[in-house]
Amino acid sequence: MSKTEDVSHSGIACDLKGTITSYGIGAQNLFGWTADEVVGKQSVVIFHEPDAIQTLVPRLLKTAAETGKFEEEVTLVRKDGRKFRGLLTVRPLKKESEITGYMGLTKHIRDL
Repeated sequence: MSKTEDVSHSGIACDLKGTITSYGIGAQNLFGWTADEVVGKQSVVIFHEPDAIQTLVPRLLKTAAETGKFEEEVTLVRKDGRKFRGLLTVRPLKKESEITGYMGLTKHIRDL
């Protein structure tokens, strides 16, 4: 990875089923998929380790829905399978008072 690539932050939004609805250039740089590959076609679970799908994901969604924000350092997975640690912040997206999806911001901490 060159020092000129900005892979320090990514923004990804999903609907209530987890389907990716928005995928910024930072996400493309950090995770390796293009927006065309993931928006409307993939679930956000592709960024998580298999064990985290059963444990972390339900906990982060519950926390974000109940408190308005989930934030924790987690292990995430790139398209090529390489893992990294990132600070993941997830907030609910709302229309009026109803949650319609979630927005996740990942700040790259270090490669594993």
